Amino acid sequence: MKRGWQYVWLGLWVWVLVACGSSTTSSDTTAAPAQTQTTEVPATLVVWHALDTNQAFWVSERIQHIAEQNGFAVVIQAMPAASLLRDVMSAWPQARGPHVVILSNSQLAQLSRAQLALPLEALLEQTHRESIPANILSTTAFTGSDGQTHLMGVPITYTLPVLYYHMRNILSAPTTSDDLLSIAYSMYAPPQWGLGADLSFDTMSGYLSAFDAQIIDDQNTVVLGSSGRAGSEAWLTWLATLNADAQLLTRLNAVFQIERAVGSGNLTMVIDMSDRYTTYRQVWGEATGITALPDLSFTNTHATPFIQSTAIAVNPRLSSREVAAATMLINGLVTPDSQEFLRDAGIQPSNGRVDLDAHPILHATAAAAEHAEAAPVALLRSDVYAILRTMMTQVMIGTQTPSDAVTAADQQLRQLLAESNTP
Repeated sequence: MKRGWQYVWLGLWVWVLVACGSSTTSSDTTAAPAQTQTTEVPATLVVWHALDTNQAFWVSERIQHIAEQNGFAVVIQAMPAASLLRDVMSAWPQARGPHVVILSNSQLAQLSRAQLALPLEALLEQTHRESIPANILSTTAFTGSDGQTHLMGVPITYTLPVLYYHMRNILSAPTTSDDLLSIAYSMYAPPQWGLGADLSFDTMSGYLSAFDAQIIDDQNTVVLGSSGRAGSEAWLTWLATLNADAQLLTRLNAVFQIERAVGSGNLTMVIDMSDRYTTYRQVWGEATGITALPDLSFTNTHATPFIQSTAIAVNPRLSSREVAAATMLINGLVTPDSQEFLRDAGIQPSNGRVDLDAHPILHATAAAAEHAEAAPVALLRSDVYAILRTMMTQVMIGTQTPSDAVTAADQQLRQLLAESNTP
């Protein structure tokens, strides 16, 4: 009997130990979910862009890297270039769409005009701001509703008109327009052309200042038909002369002719945008040379092309966590590491402190940009651009004299800007 009671007491003691163990285990498992619930969910940024295939890949890679390094998530969406701006301007007033968008400075100007972008001067670190050359940074600076100039986007790359030349055929790049035309004429032997240029506003506006021409002044006032008339008429006359020159492939709407001539090896020099250098590298290879637009011999004045930048802008309707993530992204994209990453992918870095010595084309483009400037904000408008394109076309096809074309364009621009109140 005594041994039987010992078994009973032993059983009770084991039961107590098991019960205590079960209680401890249960307490530990219920505590874990409570701890998980207090962990803050990282911000997720939706990024829209309409970059070309090459830029889209490398910029997206860098954005993903920055997000991973800083503990936030990104969703990158490629959008149709034709509808990107319209979609953003429709979505942002309704607190929808992307948290950040990558777009051209001309598109950014329209966002700024509609007061739909967040000013970024307080978000961009001073060291990064100082690393971007002033003329490139100014492509994304616009006047706000308070009458003050604000940084509405941060440039991550840029382009401008330059002169491409085949270095095996031309040992020394021309520095004046007289030299340019002399070389071009000497190399003309059909089907071989010496010089090609699509006579568009983008490629040829750099010579406006060389003729002392002006369309819009620094106060965004139309001066085309007043103080800018004489130079503008001379500029248009020069363009008409180039367009009519049978020994030059300098034509209105000559893009496809130029591409065919380059592809067949029948063109030696071309005025084109610097971000199109891969077109020439595919044919000329290591012999591809780039230099600044030659000085205008008529006036002994250098060209001053307009810089076009690609920038990142931020939705003004973000939470504090989303703003913090956007801040890390915009700063991260212009650090030396990120800009060197883009440089090595053949993308022109906006950070002026990045070493370009081992990248001759990018180095030459940066040198050409030293004489470039941001376009007056009114010239970034598509409706203003359309008026100027019509003015140039009418003169080059001979349906209007330069004087009449300037008069008509001046009147149209004044009416347009007066009716829209702000540029």
